[in-house]
Amino acid sequence: MKKKYVTALFFWCLGLMVLVVFADLANASTLYDSVIRLHVLANSDSPEDQEIKLAVRDEVLAYCRDRFTLEDRDGAEAELAGDLDGIRETAEKKLRELGREESVSVTLGRETYPTRHYEGLSLPGGNYTSLKISIGKGTGKNWWCVLFPPMCLDSAAEPESALLEAGMREEDVKTVTLDGAPFQIRFRILEWFHEIGQKING
Repeated sequence: MKKKYVTALFFWCLGLMVLVVFADLANASTLYDSVIRLHVLANSDSPEDQEIKLAVRDEVLAYCRDRFTLEDRDGAEAELAGDLDGIRETAEKKLRELGREESVSVTLGRETYPTRHYEGLSLPGGNYTSLKISIGKGTGKNWWCVLFPPMCLDSAAEPESALLEAGMREEDVKTVTLDGAPFQIRFRILEWFHEIGQKING
């Protein structure tokens, strides 16, 4: 009798976990299409190139802060797509001021990210729309942030409030503002399902 009880409890817990995971999958699917990431790649891993990467990052962020409204997801993507040359020229101008001759490549498209942890926020690994800026060879360490909602443009922005103000549902926000070991396990499951979906879709 005890064995049957334990077995029933196991399957009940398993079923509950499946429901939670699929709820998270639905939320994460929305999340992947609601966020625009910023990805800056340094020319190399040398200390000088890493410092230059941060200087270019700051210049690009200032440019985006002054030029774009980034009020909604689709509008933000349209604004960025319409001014890739301006972003590139801004980055290259900063390089020239620093006495460097590297070229800069700027693209806006889908890019696969690993799980990233920011202050008060974690985003599951997966395929996001990404503004990618490569300096020179682009083989150095990366720098990531969330460009929309404009969290890396506003240092005072609270992650949860910024996501909600950007139109994301509370369920989506809860997916990325949880913490602790269960949170990490659920993220890994989300990433696993996402990887399977990517392979199925070619």
